[in-house]
Amino acid sequence: MKVETFGNPEKPVALLVHSIFYPGVTSYKSILPILIEKYYVVVPNLNGLTYPHTDFTSTREQADEIIEWLKENNIKHIHFLLGSSYGSSVAFEILKEQWLEIDNAALDSPALKNSKLHGLLFYHEMRKMVKKIKREGLEALKESVKYRYLTNKDEEYCMKVYQCMDEKTLRDLSFSCYEYILPSQLYRKGTEVRFLFGENDKAQVNLPEVRNLKSGEIKIVDGMDHLQFMFEKPVEFLEECGLDLG
Repeated sequence: MKVETFGNPEKPVALLVHSIFYPGVTSYKSILPILIEKYYVVVPNLNGLTYPHTDFTSTREQADEIIEWLKENNIKHIHFLLGSSYGSSVAFEILKEQWLEIDNAALDSPALKNSKLHGLLFYHEMRKMVKKIKREGLEALKESVKYRYLTNKDEEYCMKVYQCMDEKTLRDLSFSCYEYILPSQLYRKGTEVRFLFGENDKAQVNLPEVRNLKSGEIKIVDGMDHLQFMFEKPVEFLEECGLDLG
């Protein structure tokens, strides 16, 4: 697993786990310039969502590789953990690691549901999208509202990620978004946990599970769609995540 870092390693750590539609650091171009002023920012590139291509692994295996990297780099304290969309399930696995001190955790547009039907529907959506990108290249991204926040450089990277994606990776990735089983409760002493949903976000399908968990504050952001709050209002987003930006 490739792990990218930004800023001064002497500063508090912010660990950011990306989404599917915005792989790697493309998920965090809006908040990265703000965070590196105060944090050492760590962005793992999830398996199966990288270029050059890597094989997709399970949510737990993704988390284990991140945890191994943290241990190898002697990082025992995370000031801010952010999981976006599919990355929220990987972040949730990291939250289970009681040895790791985490001050603030935010799960934005979380994918924390177990539903074969939703997994199948998402698989067909992803399959259609990837076929279009392989056929039309950058034009497919430019035409999609979903990718409106990509820079030209980011578009080229995303295109390479999806053009290299094989059928097995596509299927495993799609169904993994709806194969997550939450525990009855998450207990972490000293960790503030927040779940953020846009008012118009399809991720609200996860709300029943998150509410039953009763392990963090839930925020519904008016007028926002999937990950829109982070991209369009990065300062307000980070403050809603519990950060004091000074």
